[in-house]
Amino acid sequence: MIAEVSGLALGLARRRLGGHLRTDAAVVLQRDKLVRMLAINRDIMIRTAALIAAFAFFTTQGARAGDVALAANAVLHNFILVGSFFLDGLATAAEQLCGRSVGARDGTAFAQAARRVLAWGLGFGAATTILFLVVGAALIDAMTTSAEVRQAARQFMLFAALAPVMGVAAYAFDGIYIGATWARDMRNLMVIALIIYLGTWWALRSYGNSGLWMALLVFLIARGALQAARYPALVRATFGQPARTG
Repeated sequence: MIAEVSGLALGLARRRLGGHLRTDAAVVLQRDKLVRMLAINRDIMIRTAALIAAFAFFTTQGARAGDVALAANAVLHNFILVGSFFLDGLATAAEQLCGRSVGARDGTAFAQAARRVLAWGLGFGAATTILFLVVGAALIDAMTTSAEVRQAARQFMLFAALAPVMGVAAYAFDGIYIGATWARDMRNLMVIALIIYLGTWWALRSYGNSGLWMALLVFLIARGALQAARYPALVRATFGQPARTG
């Protein structure tokens, strides 16, 4: 909040001291563009709500499995967060690069950006998964002193370790879709992935916490696979040319 307020204050001060804005109010307040911006924001908000709902459901079901399972899942969720730090950074880069390419109507640069983000994401995702497989037990011991929680977390550690590499496409395509402002499609595909996630959990609910973790991995895979399947048609609609990501 301090950063946002400081940025606003510095911007106003610069204008008062002689700086000039490059666009006037008539350009900024164009009704059709404002409506489109709000629609994109709405779609991203719905997509984010679906994502939050997926992890909230994961936490709820973990709690129903007991205090030890809930604590173990909380410990292992940090593995997912660490993996997302790397993958989210690449997704942010994809937003910038792909957004610039769409604005320039440069399909070749767009395809190159998408390909590089996916390649680097796969590298970081695989490296993070390998790291967790090697030092995961030590990380668990560092995060909790409870012997029961340690044992339970080790039991499900493989699922958490696989999450980064299995979520590469999901994170990368999120950045690509946001950069290209394909928010409506991203929203719809996220809702479908959420339904697949819940359906998978229902089918595997007899496996307890293991079934819950398997459903979460299916959710990550479904997000990436659905967006990858939709990607070529969106590229053709945006640039009028075939998609090239490989």
